[in-house]
Amino acid sequence: MTVERKRLLILGTGFGAFALLRGIDQRAYDVTVVSPRNHFLFTPLLPSTTVGTIEYRTIIEPVRRRCPGAQFLLAKAVQIDLAARTVHCQSVVTDAVWEQPYDVLAVAVGCVTNTFGVPGVEQHAHFLKEIEDARKIRHTLVVNLERASLPGTSEEEQARLLHFVSVGAGPTGVRFAGELFDLLRQDLPRSYPHLASKVRVTLLDSSQSVLNAYDEALRDYVRQEFLHRGVTIHTGTRVQEVTDRGLYLPNHEFLPCGMVLWSAGFARNPVIAALENEKDRSGRLLTDDTLQVLGQSDVYALGDCACPTGQTLPQLAQVAEQQGRYLAKSLNARGQRLPAVPFRWKHWGTSSFIGGAAAVADTAHTHAKLSGYWAYQQWRAAIWTQLVSVRSKVLVPLDRFRAFAFGRDISKL
Repeated sequence: MTVERKRLLILGTGFGAFALLRGIDQRAYDVTVVSPRNHFLFTPLLPSTTVGTIEYRTIIEPVRRRCPGAQFLLAKAVQIDLAARTVHCQSVVTDAVWEQPYDVLAVAVGCVTNTFGVPGVEQHAHFLKEIEDARKIRHTLVVNLERASLPGTSEEEQARLLHFVSVGAGPTGVRFAGELFDLLRQDLPRSYPHLASKVRVTLLDSSQSVLNAYDEALRDYVRQEFLHRGVTIHTGTRVQEVTDRGLYLPNHEFLPCGMVLWSAGFARNPVIAALENEKDRSGRLLTDDTLQVLGQSDVYALGDCACPTGQTLPQLAQVAEQQGRYLAKSLNARGQRLPAVPFRWKHWGTSSFIGGAAAVADTAHTHAKLSGYWAYQQWRAAIWTQLVSVRSKVLVPLDRFRAFAFGRDISKL
């Protein structure tokens, strides 16, 4: 006898969705994936691509190649109809729209960057969540260097063009500042010797410190390292407006700059915001301890868009990946009628690169707080083990060696 497979619909291709997709038993489920990107993106290394330390395609995994048995649809989920058990989808390459039915739904759409309603952010700031964002940042960086090199460019305009500001001093902003520091120290003196000393980097954050989720000693280390390198840090500062020539701070203070990276926090994905289900204070869908959305049968949520009731989970890649692997095992076990085991997050520790062969790390097992060179080695080892394919495990070290031996490619393409 043949058993009819249930239709499993997965929304998203992030850490949680990709782990679920790789672990699900396709003999029991007819799997369909709906996502506006046709690849998995290893976001912890995305800041490295903005300056050419690592190339874009090194950190992506094509979904169709990695999971050939699943159907993939390049589209975005516009609305979830829980009563009709369908998802309204819209293609990102054509005008096509349709209703995608499901028997089991896994929502892993992540979140979007929070602009906090600040005027000009959408029009003039750069985000850093997708490969296309990294391309735009790299393009702007090179164009600003070239414009500053042109004859007749005033000192004032040079200073503006070569001033790069990161709004948000969390992991993304700090890693970007670290990558910029390495570019300035290692590559600009050879390619733009007359401009290298004029480039400035500024970190802005509305909180009182950088890397708020880290131990105080590690935060102090990062601050001291950045100040020693000439990186300006403004904490407790809220941006009032972003323009094409800089940004306004409180008391109408204007800060001229050539590029603004906006990484100030997370906001609800519109498809999640439209649901009337229970949510936590940050707008994430509430689930039970098996990741099933409260009050819904066969509807699960994982990653940055969801949170199990009674648990305080950080919005980290490791959380989403563990949830994806857990949900795959849980759904696979349903065919064997095994009891559901509650999800429990296992903390693997946190670390962040800050440039200059230095990092900060908070280990999970020993609770040791590391900073500097050995923390950098631990960060590299942790990143390497988290890469999802042999291809990436080979290409990432090769890209780093290429950047070290031959310099970063900062050509305008």
